[in-house]
Amino acid sequence: MHFQRPAVRRTIAAVIVSGLALLAPAPVTAAPHPPKPQRQVYAYVTSLDGHVYVIDTRTNKVLGLGTTAVGGVPERVAVTPDGASLYVTNAFKYVSAVSIAKKSVTNIPYDKSELSPDLLYGEAIAPDGKHAYVAVQNPFHGDKVSVIDTATNQVSASIKVSRPDEVVINPSGKRLYVSDSKGSLSVINTTNNQVITTIRLNEPANGMAVTPNGKRLYITGNSGTVSVVNLAKRKIVRTIPSVGTGGLVISPNGNRAYVVGVDSKARQGKVSVVNLNTDTVTKTIPIGDTPPTTGSGRYFLPSEVALTPNGESAYVVGSYGHATPQGTVFAINTATDAVTPITVGAGDTMGIAVGRL
Repeated sequence: MHFQRPAVRRTIAAVIVSGLALLAPAPVTAAPHPPKPQRQVYAYVTSLDGHVYVIDTRTNKVLGLGTTAVGGVPERVAVTPDGASLYVTNAFKYVSAVSIAKKSVTNIPYDKSELSPDLLYGEAIAPDGKHAYVAVQNPFHGDKVSVIDTATNQVSASIKVSRPDEVVINPSGKRLYVSDSKGSLSVINTTNNQVITTIRLNEPANGMAVTPNGKRLYITGNSGTVSVVNLAKRKIVRTIPSVGTGGLVISPNGNRAYVVGVDSKARQGKVSVVNLNTDTVTKTIPIGDTPPTTGSGRYFLPSEVALTPNGESAYVVGSYGHATPQGTVFAINTATDAVTPITVGAGDTMGIAVGRL
């Protein structure tokens, strides 16, 4: 019998290679990278007692190290995207830039004269964290939106807007929306700080939020109606009745909005949950106390709301009522609607922001 040499060679070679493979050391694989630690989420609350308080959203406990004094009348608070800094508006004098890690405060003054103080209203921070925008009213020295360079904590530019109050920026950071007390909305190009156009609103805004896709703007007013602005068409395309008069926030997935207000029939604070796919209120969550059955009293009046990045918890601040003590923040589990009161200080809670650190 004659063997075909090429076939034999291939067979022998295969055996040798397989044998060598068995004898060869196993290939060295790189050790897996340790998972990056998850940054913790905190809620930051301004109080009329002159402090900013920090709530650990895992436990809803107030951290002692967060009692940062900012003085005056702290109102709005915004956190930078990296979670390292807060910008707190003082109603009459300055913006406080708070370094969370250093627990240090740098006041950015606005007042030119005690006789004509600058009044500070809404604020927003750019998605890249490089600028903070603050609405400033001053009948003597002019109304404007101040642009703060967060690297230097100095005002780097001013945008002339008549009687600005609420401020919000879109997810790309290219458009700033500023409402005024006359019921108009200025659209500003942030690359050159120029007003592009003005949109007429049904009423002055109390709260504003842009959807994550940047296509719609939701606005509350004193009527309790939420106006839906199509930002491409630059006009109101829908109104949602009987929602709320205060602040609002949109869930990270863009499916829901949480709007604070007052239930006039029950005479109690409330949070309305709005389905943004249908623009309808799906449920209402009672917040705070109700008036006493006898004697005088005032129920809790919610003013602002913030949401954790995963959308699982909402935090509501406002002014106290008969059975709601000053310094109360309400945490809401958005899955169960369970409400947990948290006491943070001795004054009304004014502003709320949530960020990772």
